[in-house]
Amino acid sequence: MILLCERCYSPVDAATERVYRLSHIESADAAGEVTWREAVVHVASCVPAGTVVPTERRAA
Repeated sequence: MILLCERCYSPVDAATERVYRLSHIESADAAGEVTWREAVVHVASCVPAGTVVPTERRAA
């Protein structure tokens, strides 16, 4: 399974990178059964998605 950082959407290798593991409630039914959605975020600062301006492509 490929993990993506919720903040920057870049791939995360949990074996080599320090990450926070987060659990979000996806849904709950009337009987009290909860479905959890697992997520990760880099421990080190990462740039929020959509804030990086891609470099222009240059013709060779």
